Amino acid sequence: MSASWDLRQLECFLAVAEERHFRKAAERLHLSPASVSEAVATLERRLGGRLFDRSTRRVRLTPHGARFLDDVREPYEQLRRAHESARARSKDRAGVALAYTPELGLLFLPSLLSSPTVAFRPRLMHTPQQIREIEDGTVDLGLCWSPAVRRPLTAVPLCEIPVVAVLREDDPLAAAPEIPLGELRNRRVLAVPGHDNPFVESHRRAGFVEAGVITPDLDEVLRYDELAVQVATGNRVGLHPATLALTNRIPGVVFRRVVEPSLYETICVMTRVPAQHPDVDAVLNALSQTAAELDGDRLGTLLAPGPIVRPTPTVSSEVAR
Repeated sequence: MSASWDLRQLECFLAVAEERHFRKAAERLHLSPASVSEAVATLERRLGGRLFDRSTRRVRLTPHGARFLDDVREPYEQLRRAHESARARSKDRAGVALAYTPELGLLFLPSLLSSPTVAFRPRLMHTPQQIREIEDGTVDLGLCWSPAVRRPLTAVPLCEIPVVAVLREDDPLAAAPEIPLGELRNRRVLAVPGHDNPFVESHRRAGFVEAGVITPDLDEVLRYDELAVQVATGNRVGLHPATLALTNRIPGVVFRRVVEPSLYETICVMTRVPAQHPDVDAVLNALSQTAAELDGDRLGTLLAPGPIVRPTPTVSSEVAR
């Protein structure tokens, strides 16, 4: 195998072979069933034959697939063990591997970089990849929005941030300090892609349903920092956590709280339990302190009066045990 994508195809094949179910294999790998199916189909084309017989009731290996499984299982396990050994040897020599999404990296990394007592290796990646790499030990901590994880992973909440509407300052809705979510019923709404974090996407859609908007007109913006640009240049509304107000540099854009229902997203840090690196606690505590110091006063000048950030309890050392 000469490329990481080839290894991902092999991982998808092995997961389906063990689970005998594409959806269960996808859940295990934190991928969509379509992605797993495409990976297996690509591998089948490369190998020149079907690896699985698929039906509505079951998935089973073909004779070709069974022979391939016998051939690759032990080499794959040797590769995995070599990876684990190399990672274990490097633990004492390198800092904590910290993954982060683009927006949260911009908010949290400056304070971590200024701390002489925190040693970490930054890794930029979106939430699904963070989950996979924390599971396999490549990454120690992942900074992201509201993930859905299961043991041996845990998500430690740092603080809750309100979701706001992002508007042109001449938008009629901008005259009010708060905007009921139902008011967006007939507006095109911009948001970051749901595949970056399916849990956040489902939370957002549940809020619309609660507001009586069953099928909102949602458009995806590839990057969080493009959202304000698109709002400023068109007759559209953005939805995003209020942290966007801290990083926005686009003139003519304002931020208003969303209510009825009020939506909050949680900034979390993911890790394994027990933690795999001896310095995880130090980085966790530094992230917690940065979350507690988020500039609520500045946000308050950009939004209507009222509490902005809802801090969560101080991170404990339980994850290290």
